[in-house]
Amino acid sequence: MTSLWALWQATAVRYAEKTVVIDADTGRAWTAAQLTAEAEHLATMFRGPYVPICQPNSALWLATFLAIQKIGAAAVPLDVSLPPEMQRETIRRLGPRSKSPVCCVKLTSGTTGDLKRIFCSAANLRADGKQIIRTMGLRPADRNLAIIPLGHSYGLGNLVMPLLLQGTAVICAQAFVPRQILRLIEEYEVTVLPTVPAILRALAQLEGATKPPTLRLVISAGAPLTAEVALQFHRRYGIKIHNFYGSSETGGICYDRSGAATLSGRSVGKPLASVKVRIRRDGRVAVSSMAGKATLPDLAEWNRYGELHLLGRVGEVANVGGKKVAPTEVEHALRKLRGISDAWITVLQDKRGNDYLAAAVETIRTRADIEQELLKTLPAWKLPKTWLLAPTLPRSDRGKLHTAELRARLNVSLP
Repeated sequence: MTSLWALWQATAVRYAEKTVVIDADTGRAWTAAQLTAEAEHLATMFRGPYVPICQPNSALWLATFLAIQKIGAAAVPLDVSLPPEMQRETIRRLGPRSKSPVCCVKLTSGTTGDLKRIFCSAANLRADGKQIIRTMGLRPADRNLAIIPLGHSYGLGNLVMPLLLQGTAVICAQAFVPRQILRLIEEYEVTVLPTVPAILRALAQLEGATKPPTLRLVISAGAPLTAEVALQFHRRYGIKIHNFYGSSETGGICYDRSGAATLSGRSVGKPLASVKVRIRRDGRVAVSSMAGKATLPDLAEWNRYGELHLLGRVGEVANVGGKKVAPTEVEHALRKLRGISDAWITVLQDKRGNDYLAAAVETIRTRADIEQELLKTLPAWKLPKTWLLAPTLPRSDRGKLHTAELRARLNVSLP
């Protein structure tokens, strides 16, 4: 068994009769003792060094994860849309079991689109959970609403580990629309909502919606959140959103403890407890903690409040008429404008092989209006030549923009 199973056993004894999981789709509640019994039953069905979990958020997902820890294997959370053959191929590609202790394998897309495998020990996940609990002030009596996938790095740190470490209850929801989220929060007395900007944007726009009485903490991660959405949400519900920045390699990195930095759009907050963050000479973020160590492709700077301000990601540079411009510079300028919910810039080439910038912007503003305002801070040659403007841009279930789809829609030659 892994140490996560021993950790859960201690928690389950302490909170044996406490409701720790509720499947919102069926209304079924599970005590810690019942979840343990289900995990012990499932443990008899699994074998092998790696065991996939390919199912939606539910008590069954959590019991399966615990069962895998009981037999000492490594859980491999997979997207529910993955066909069985691709599930088997993914597990096959993991190869033989590493000599180092591994309790979970996070799968994420790398910068080239290839599948990236991150092997996590129980110590990694436990440290990440403790850092998140301590920094965010999560309590055993809290109730987390699980609308982000449990198996993603964000879900593991903010939902699974607080349950294992201190019995923080999880309300699992598989399908929902924004107004249903408010109903779930009120019906199940949810106190903490970890979610993504796309959901928060939709909630902020719900006419007539009011703050559920039990909700005390709203967390945003997975993608940039604009100050405009944070302000709109605060005006409607009277609660500040707290930006959370992390990575699959290192778990949680920075957190806006007061919500003031998120409301003003100035940063993603300060490092979590026991997390060391530095900015290298090339501008990239380097992170070190018990949860993991990595140099990330993110570019950042420290602001005057000692908070981390993200500037974009290492990537393409366009050569426009012999001058260099980074797409991240234009993205940063766009996100500062009113009425811009999100933006993504890429480098394309025309039929002659010349570089140009193409922009996908989530907004209801016109191109002419946006360009006129951009010209106050950027020279004309840095402006995108191709634009895709839409009230809503396509996103993954992690809340991140579908860049491959956006690139395909933008990939047209200049007139």
